[in-house]
Amino acid sequence: MVFIGSQMYVGKAMMAANLRRMLRAFTQSLAIVVCAVCSAQEPQVGNAQAIVYTRSVVVPLNGLLLHDKVADAWTWTFGREPGAKLLRTDRGAGLIEGSARVDFRSTMLTLREESMGSIKYHVLLNVSAGECRITVGELEHTGNRNTARGGVHLGRLTRALDPAAKVRGAGAANGRRLYAEVKAAADERITALLQSFEARLRASAEP
Repeated sequence: MVFIGSQMYVGKAMMAANLRRMLRAFTQSLAIVVCAVCSAQEPQVGNAQAIVYTRSVVVPLNGLLLHDKVADAWTWTFGREPGAKLLRTDRGAGLIEGSARVDFRSTMLTLREESMGSIKYHVLLNVSAGECRITVGELEHTGNRNTARGGVHLGRLTRALDPAAKVRGAGAANGRRLYAEVKAAADERITALLQSFEARLRASAEP
């Protein structure tokens, strides 16, 4: 009886040890999953992402017919902007590619003349049966090169609060403010153009 009792005791101890190991492994796995979810949800502050606008417009037309309507919408919206260029159009592949710019002049007194210039952007229109996908990206600010001190160029615009490089001739606060102003000007104009483009496309496709 003593021997049997000892076996039962050892068996229970082993079961308890196995249970503790399983619980520990489960806890570690759960911790890894939770960390992965947290990392996915955490905003990428240190890794600045370029500003990109994307839209999808659903229109009940076949690909070729919709391509013609998209080309018309481009002509009456992005195509009328300063420096607008149609870089490529392929009706068979359902592609229209172009570029334009937003003219910029700061409301700040600091570096107003040096930063006065343009924000160039790229437009890609992908057309398929029943849908037009719009991508506006590659936003890049170029300042006024014709000033005595040279232009102040903020370069590619990202979602970061600060520009990629220190703004020459401005403190950190003024540089950040100028950068925010450039992005706000681009956002206001491009958002308005996207809304106009969608409205024009939908109206032209109506019977």
